[in-house]
Amino acid sequence: MTQITLTISDPKDATLIKKLLAKFDSVTISKTERKRKTGLDEALEDVAAGRVTTYNSVDEMFEKLG
Repeated sequence: MTQITLTISDPKDATLIKKLLAKFDSVTISKTERKRKTGLDEALEDVAAGRVTTYNSVDEMFEKLG
């Protein structure tokens, strides 16, 4: 069995290719599952990328927020 992964940016082209491949009995089209990130995963990525703000006190935070 040979497996091929295609990345197609134009949805019209993807539809055309799916219709063409459906004509072959030996071809199976399956969707790939996207792993959705949880809020925790996104927060950990923010910390790793340095997209966090640190305050010395609650008063300082409210002062900076306006």
